[in-house]
Amino acid sequence: MNQCEGMVLVMEEPLGVMAPIVDPMSLKSWGEILPAYHPTLYNVNPGHEVSPFPYNSSLNKKIIFWEGDITQLRVDAVIHPSNETFTDRNPLSDRFFSKAGPSLRSEVQQEIKECKTGEVIVTQGYKLPARFVFHTVGPKYNPKFQTAAENTLHNCYRNIFEKAFEMKLNSIALCPINSVKRNYPPDEGAHVALRTIRRMLEQQERSGKCCLNTVVLVVESSDAGIYEVLLPLYFPRTHKEEQAALYQLPSDRAIGPSGEPVFPDRQIRIIDNPHHHISEDDCSVIDLSSHFDAMGDTSFSHMQGDMDQQRLLGERHAPSIDPFIAREIHNKERYDRLLRRAKTEDLSEISGIGCLYQTGVDRFGRPVIVFVGKWFRFKDINLDKVIMAAYMMQ
Repeated sequence: MNQCEGMVLVMEEPLGVMAPIVDPMSLKSWGEILPAYHPTLYNVNPGHEVSPFPYNSSLNKKIIFWEGDITQLRVDAVIHPSNETFTDRNPLSDRFFSKAGPSLRSEVQQEIKECKTGEVIVTQGYKLPARFVFHTVGPKYNPKFQTAAENTLHNCYRNIFEKAFEMKLNSIALCPINSVKRNYPPDEGAHVALRTIRRMLEQQERSGKCCLNTVVLVVESSDAGIYEVLLPLYFPRTHKEEQAALYQLPSDRAIGPSGEPVFPDRQIRIIDNPHHHISEDDCSVIDLSSHFDAMGDTSFSHMQGDMDQQRLLGERHAPSIDPFIAREIHNKERYDRLLRRAKTEDLSEISGIGCLYQTGVDRFGRPVIVFVGKWFRFKDINLDKVIMAAYMMQ
């Protein structure tokens, strides 16, 4: 599927050949392209009872599926997948640096120098038709760490849209960020890309601030067939395509609000400690008398109330509480305080960022918590909630 209308020869290539600039307004939207085949309904139970990606004509109007060169598009921002040091040699990166001129290479390699995996860095477009270039780094894929790679790739796309929303851009052009060079399977990468694009556009639609009106999905011939097959699953153009997608969409995992994979066994669950019971009426008073029984019959327990008499008898230093008992008292107070807060706090923002996981329990039955610092956006998250969520994880 190669839409070629609306090209204007104004862009000069290094060899003096005029390269076409493509205006996305001249291209058909996804909703305007009729299905090339009739969807098949299978004689088996569908993987989903209700479509997680229902037919939505307004979203279909925003999507443009185009096979071509992303550096030719006149949009607000184009996506440039690269490596961490912007030194990746591939045809796409070569076109970016060649057409943008030496200023782009100078900025990213001498001033910015580094882009972390999953991060998005914005530069000017320089001589490109696009105003801005969003540089990002996709993950390396290892089947043993499939979930980590999937989350990282999702973060690339999500961060792109969050940056576009923040900058109030009207149009962006995306190409597949995953690459065979980094061993990422093209079909799995396409699923991550499409569901994240869909969810991020839905978020914008619900917010009522629809500044991003055009998303050009640019593919090369090697990926075109994959996206032609998968696009109808996430952006069905008819109700029949929506029904057919019930049988074809992956059903082995849930999808979060921004398109991230959700694994039920890794969600944060807040429950009361089975060894401690807190009544609803008792929100501040903690009975510590039982802890002091272990102190024994000491002179401290027989201290006289008359301070003058105490001075006459000489200074008597009260024995300190056993450190173990003091620590247990402190831990109980802290646990009870956090538990009461957890019952009223909304911790959904913590569970959605993918930085806290329970991987199992130790030999004493205590939960083992893994904290992935790479996904922890400390500037945007309430640190008290993170500590509380980690402390209360079961």
